[in-house]
Amino acid sequence: MALITKKDKLRFFRKWTLINALVLFLCYPIGSILSILLSEAMGYPVDEWGTPVVQSFIAISFAILLGLSIGIIQKRLLKKIFKVSSLWIYSAATGFIIIELIAGFIFWKLDINRGELNFLEGNPFAHALILAISGLLIGFIQRPLLKTYFSRTSYWVIASTLAWGISVLVTAIGHNYNIALLITFITGTLLYGAITGAALTWGLQLKKRAS
Repeated sequence: MALITKKDKLRFFRKWTLINALVLFLCYPIGSILSILLSEAMGYPVDEWGTPVVQSFIAISFAILLGLSIGIIQKRLLKKIFKVSSLWIYSAATGFIIIELIAGFIFWKLDINRGELNFLEGNPFAHALILAISGLLIGFIQRPLLKTYFSRTSYWVIASTLAWGISVLVTAIGHNYNIALLITFITGTLLYGAITGAALTWGLQLKKRAS
């Protein structure tokens, strides 16, 4: 189903934005619980960060949860527009895993605590940078899956980079206050959905032979 009318586009944009925001919002508390359970299972209580290997393992576990969750829901939404490959489900997780492996190695060499580079720990800028780089790689991985049906797919790469980075960067506004942090985090999830939704709805152009 091509998004031909303005009403179709607005309906898809609204649904994409809200559902992606909801999934992203839910992934963080679930991921936090998962991180605590994994840390304790490996012998490190919640108030200890563990070794660089433990930190990377926890970060990758969260990345898999986040990537697969977003991938599954996005595929369900995209299949209403074009015949999206099942590889879309694994694309985000793959991008996150690759960047976390590289980041984990760099942080280990620089003796930087990966666990502290998180907006929940008051480091939204470092967290946003990691997510933006992940978003860039994810965008490139997903681009070939879009090129069969769409032109101007470079917009998706740009949107993926900006959306993932901004989703956490906005928490810098209120990271010193719990309520403000919650509000800015919700805003960030909505911005992620809106930026990627706008790219799909108005940035990419459906090829005639695929419409």
